[in-house]
Amino acid sequence: MAIVSKMTRCAACGSTAVTYSEGTKLYHCADCGAERPDSMPAADLAAVNSILALGDTEGKLDELRRRYPNLDITSWSRENRVQMG
Repeated sequence: MAIVSKMTRCAACGSTAVTYSEGTKLYHCADCGAERPDSMPAADLAAVNSILALGDTEGKLDELRRRYPNLDITSWSRENRVQMG
């Protein structure tokens, strides 16, 4: 199974609805309206991609969700996990 991950996320809200304008040299987020010269930091993006691929093995998702309200990552608690038997 292939995992498709967007490599640019909004530095303000975590959304993937980000476009870059060569004219203004700014990233524009369609979800929150932020216009910034930078996107999500590489360390946070790596943590998001790791969580998408492997789950929240290091317990970082709650902190990421507090910083980025439009992160759009689905997660399940241990109690709600699908178990294959």
